[in-house]
Amino acid sequence: MRWIGAPFRFLYKLYFGMVYLTTGLLLYPYFLIALRGSNKFEKAVKVKKVWSVAICFLCGIRVRVIGAENFPNEGSFIVCANHASYLDIILMYRIIPSDFAFLGKAEVLKWPIINIFFKKGIDIPVDRTNRKAASESLLKAKEALRQERSLAIFPEGTMGPQPPKMLRFKNGAFSLAMEFSTNIIPITFSNNYKLFYDHTDFFGPGRPGVAKIIVHPAIEVTSKSDLVSLRNETYQIIKSGL
Repeated sequence: MRWIGAPFRFLYKLYFGMVYLTTGLLLYPYFLIALRGSNKFEKAVKVKKVWSVAICFLCGIRVRVIGAENFPNEGSFIVCANHASYLDIILMYRIIPSDFAFLGKAEVLKWPIINIFFKKGIDIPVDRTNRKAASESLLKAKEALRQERSLAIFPEGTMGPQPPKMLRFKNGAFSLAMEFSTNIIPITFSNNYKLFYDHTDFFGPGRPGVAKIIVHPAIEVTSKSDLVSLRNETYQIIKSGL
């Protein structure tokens, strides 16, 4: 069954890569301009949204969001979402209405174009194999919250091998939420893994379609919240949308 439609999936992923690079290169001068000045965070999120919309339009990815009204109109929050596709990152920029810092694996520093946002301090790379680097990333995340920026985190830390089954959540997002009494917005990417799973698997899932996204109601967090209960509640809420 895997090889039925494999040539189409291969060509689609090749086309997707070309769209990513072409649009990124065309917008790169604007990225450089946006990442300057005291209001670089607000400008950066605008150009990232433009880039996300362009990629989705040219690659035939439509977006259907349920619960967009659950994003607060003001104040910072922490987005926690399942991670089963490389579309997840692109669509984060598409659906989160306000400025936020994305916490991603340190390997994103090797990705062309998008790595500029991590190198310029807009987003935060996380290297869990290096204790010192991981501590520095945590400090940057705390500083973002102090600046009233929101955070977007994949609590699994990486994509699981058997989507939509989720990996066990790590504690980082929830300890941050408790320390700053910042509410959590759980998000379920219901079917992204069916549209575009692993870019290194040329014959794996890859096709245009509708990305179905559920923005769940906020989970209220205080410094007295129980970390394990908070983590498990977030896990079950996200899982309910799969």
